[in-house]
Amino acid sequence: MDVSNNLDNLLIARDLIQYAQQAQDRRDGKKVDEKTIKEKMEADKVLLSGNVPAVQNDLKVTQQQPEETQIKLSDLIAQLKSLEKQQSEQGTVQVQMSFQQTIEREASLSYSVLEKVDGLVRVSKTVAETDRYRFDFTDGSTFKITDKWSNRSTTIWGDPHVDVDDVAGNYDGDFKDMKGSNTQTTMMLQDGTRVTFTALDEGLIASVDIYKGTQHLNGIGQDSRLWSEEKGLFSSAVDSKTASSSSVPMGDVVYAGGDGNDWFTSAGQLLWGKTTGPTVTSRPYAVMQFEYHEKITQSLSIEVTKQG
Repeated sequence: MDVSNNLDNLLIARDLIQYAQQAQDRRDGKKVDEKTIKEKMEADKVLLSGNVPAVQNDLKVTQQQPEETQIKLSDLIAQLKSLEKQQSEQGTVQVQMSFQQTIEREASLSYSVLEKVDGLVRVSKTVAETDRYRFDFTDGSTFKITDKWSNRSTTIWGDPHVDVDDVAGNYDGDFKDMKGSNTQTTMMLQDGTRVTFTALDEGLIASVDIYKGTQHLNGIGQDSRLWSEEKGLFSSAVDSKTASSSSVPMGDVVYAGGDGNDWFTSAGQLLWGKTTGPTVTSRPYAVMQFEYHEKITQSLSIEVTKQG
């Protein structure tokens, strides 16, 4: 009988663990509650049967929030095994445990030929690209820069956070890590493209301005007063005539490293990400990517049986 599906067994398992802790406290010379585990079991039995004395109806019970407790699985197993041995010798209970581990693995291989892109191109309302970089502006608060030559990416999201895809987790820095400006942050890319975000250091993206040579593409984010489903994101075409890179202040500036998503200050100090691959200096004909994912699931089942 699985203890997780039976209240009676849950109470027994709880009392057994408390009993083991009391025994350890006695060995350590600590003062413990002298109420025996047998008395506790009898009280639990009355509670489960519903035969509670009528006088208890007038009692006011105050619920306390349980404290958050972290239990190390190996310690719990060792304690229960020790307890099972002690109780088996006394002929009171039998504890059976089963541990199961499942490992799921998934692998994929992709191969894509890089098409030549001239200058800065607006592909759609959510996508723009140069020959080396792809820009995805998906929801007005999330902007992804992908180095197509190295197949690595950096995502700007939230208020605003920085996430590089070759480091575990989805948080690797903030715009507020730089102190020069509270409104503009510029990311200078390897091909000379400039991407300037207008966003408070603790606010959403208001706009994104991409400059490539004399070309300019403006994107509207959720924090702009101009934002709407119709006018947001890359809603306008690339301006190739009157673009001026001085029209929007650069603010704080970071520079892309050679492996695709490591970012440095003007002094050459690594600010976000880490260099995990070789420097990419030439345009590949195609990109091949291998992805491997592993998921490990563990479960513990405890069965407690009364003897006699």
